[in-house]
Parts: sequence; C-alpha cells; structure tokens
Amino acid sequence: MKAVRFAAMSIVLALVASTALAAKAPWGADYFPNVPLITQDGEEVRFFDDLIENKIVAVNFIYTTCVDTCPLETAQLVRTARILGDRLGKDVHFYSITIDPERDTPEVLKEYRERFRANWTFLTGTDENITLIRRKLGLYIEEIQDGSLNHNVNMIIGNQATGRWMKRSPFENPYVLADQLGNWLSGWTAPAEGDDYANAPKLRSIPRGEQLFRTRCATCHTVTGDEIENALGPDLLGVTQQRELNWLLNWLRAPDQMLEAGDPIATALYKKYNNLAMPNMRLNKEEALDLIEYLDEETRRAMARARHTDHGDHAGHDHHDHGHASEEPAELAAQVQEGEIIDVANAWVRQADAKAKANAGYMTLINDAAKDVKLVAVESSAFETVEMHEMAIVDGFMKMREIENLVIPANGKTMFKPGGWHLMMKGPKQTLVSGQKIDMTLTFDSGDTQTVTVAVAGS
Repeated sequence: MKAVRFAAMSIVLALVASTALAAKAPWGADYFPNVPLITQDGEEVRFFDDLIENKIVAVNFIYTTCVDTCPLETAQLVRTARILGDRLGKDVHFYSITIDPERDTPEVLKEYRERFRANWTFLTGTDENITLIRRKLGLYIEEIQDGSLNHNVNMIIGNQATGRWMKRSPFENPYVLADQLGNWLSGWTAPAEGDDYANAPKLRSIPRGEQLFRTRCATCHTVTGDEIENALGPDLLGVTQQRELNWLLNWLRAPDQMLEAGDPIATALYKKYNNLAMPNMRLNKEEALDLIEYLDEETRRAMARARHTDHGDHAGHDHHDHGHASEEPAELAAQVQEGEIIDVANAWVRQADAKAKANAGYMTLINDAAKDVKLVAVESSAFETVEMHEMAIVDGFMKMREIENLVIPANGKTMFKPGGWHLMMKGPKQTLVSGQKIDMTLTFDSGDTQTVTVAVAGS
C-alpha cells in the first residue's frame, strides 16, 4: 500500500513540476500568435496550439524558388532528421514555413518536400500571419525587407515548455544540431563520461577547401566512393578526374545558370537526383579552386591507397588519411599512370590576352613517398620558357623572383598558387583559350621526368 501511495505521489509531483515549469516559461500563449497556417496536405493548424505548445521544435523559413541558402538549410535538416531517427515527429518536431505564400501553395510545398525526401511539416498561410510569426521568433529584419524575398537565413530551435530558444545557422553541423534538439533542449543533464582532456588527440589544421566542403557541400554530398542510399547529390570522389576544370569552376560558381542554359551534364544530374537543383553557394573563383583542390586531393589519396594495396604494400602508413573508408573503387587504381614521380592536382593556367607575352600556371604537387622530391625544371611546347617563381618581400617590397628548384616534402605537398610560388610561362607560341589543354614536362633532380596535362581556365 505504501508503494502504491508513493508511486501515486510521484506522479502527482511530476505533474505539478511539469505545470510549474510551463507556467514559468516566459513565452507562452500570450506571446506567440495562434494564427492559422496550412500544411502541405491542405490541413489547417494553429501555430501555438497545434505546432509549438509544450514541444521541442525547429522552425525555419524558406521559399521553394530559392536557389542558394534555402536548399542548403533544407538539406541540413534532412541530415539532422536522419540522425534523430524515429524521435522526429514524436518528441522533436520540424516546421518549414514559406515566406512566399503567393507562389508556395500546399501543392507546391508538397512537391518540394517530396523532392528533398523531407519527412516533416511544410506550411503556408497569409503573408500577414507569416510575418507576425517571424517577428515573434526574432527572425524578421526590418532593414532587409525591401519588398523582395530577402530574409534572415537563421532558423530557430526551442522548447516552448521551458522557454529555451536559440538561433542556429543553416551551416550548423547536423550532429551538433541533433544533439541540441534531442538533448540540450529537453533539460538533459546526464554527466558526460570520457577520458581526460590531456589525452585528447591534437587537432590538425583544416585547409579552406575542406572547410568549404564541410559547411557547404557535406549536407548533400560525400567524398568516400560509397554513395549513401537516397543521397541528395552524388558522391564526389573522382569528380576532378571525370570533369573538366572549367566545367567544375562554372558549376560550383553558378549551377543555376548552367541548368537554365541546358548544360547536358547539369541536366542529367538534375534528373538523376529527384529534380533537386544544386544551390548557388555564391563562391568566388578562389573558393571554388580551393574546393576543387580538396576534392582532387581526396581522390589522389584514394588512388594512392589503391595503388599500395595492389602492390601488396600493407606496411606503409598513409599520413593523409582522415578517416575515409579503406575500400576504394577499383577503377581509381586504373587511372594511375606508371612511372609517376608525384601526384599532380588542380593543374591549370590562366587564359591570357592574345597580346600577352607571359602567362601564369598553378598546380598542387603531392609526394606520397617516404623521402623528399626536388623539382628542378618545367617545360612546355606551348611556351618558349617556363620558370619557377616566388613572391617574396625584398627591402620591404613584395617582389617576384625566379627560384632554381622546389622541394616537395616526403608525405606532403607543395603548391603553385596565386600570390605564392607559381609558374611564369614566357613566349606563348599560341593563344590559349578557356577549355583548352596543354602538356608540361616536370624534371626532377634524379633525372626522371613526368608529363602533366594542364587545363586552361578563364581569369
């Protein structure tokens, strides 16, 4: 009998605590508008009563004709939803509300939802009601509301019962976002268990190309050679071997324009991946090149691992491995040419004016060997001479000067890039245009040579 009384008392105390917690929440029915909205299925719901009251939620604002941030944010929520699993729709709820209700009817939102394979609720309503919700959530910025569809790209996550609300970036790591939604907002206080911080591994310096991939690309793409089921975009391992540099540059910088122009590769990708267009990420040329370099390096590492496996070299250690799968596509090994001294990534020369007497070339040289390699000369039949140059400060001024050789360190890389070491190619024998290719011959201090095919790209 005492046990029954104790259990009953525990239930009463829990209910009282829950009621008291909700009563303390600073933002309740007297703050949030209880305006009507319409779901993608045509059902009318109330914002406060049906969507957020006593719930843990993520709310974002999108419009279906957006070509940049909205698709990225939706893709990020798709990944977050996969991490949350069956908790989505039970104790965690996602809502995507259009800011373009005139175009985004329930039917349009339903098609958009299906395209992304998003399994949460999409909503429309009157412009007045949606604007009111945005204001109350702190996601309406007066200064940018100029009659267009400019909007605050942050989403908001919160627990209405506790009054805890946070703005989140559309580029947030989906694992962090899932943890915040699934644990932090629920009042989860279980102590963390783990090793001492003194034993934590040393973090490596992440290059800009990898940073861009993680924040802009990883929501839809992998770069492992093993595409996940129902992926929103293709796996990108080997893409730099399969596509022209100029095509990649154009695609990364303006995919919407290429699709609109009817580019056959862009159109094929659009159809293959559920009519889901790649967003325009507003990358400049240097950012696009950094991203291409990262993808090329990942491919080269995979090729090197495949090559070592084919040669039975199981004793060596790949210093560039960042945790990718050890089993790589077999076709990558076939692309490795016999007699290569180094791997060459992201090799390109500028498209110069027809009257220009010199040009500049860039590439990344990757040395997978256990000892340094020294490059002593570069030649090309497209130019009279090719010199290796560096930018250096001399007497307080930045000057360009020729260097006799360049070392590619063991298990490392050296880059010819704008603003640093670069190739100065003098006396062009022909006018080079974007999309063209030329060959260069690299000579090393060992006497060995290696021919590299280099793409011409617009400035």
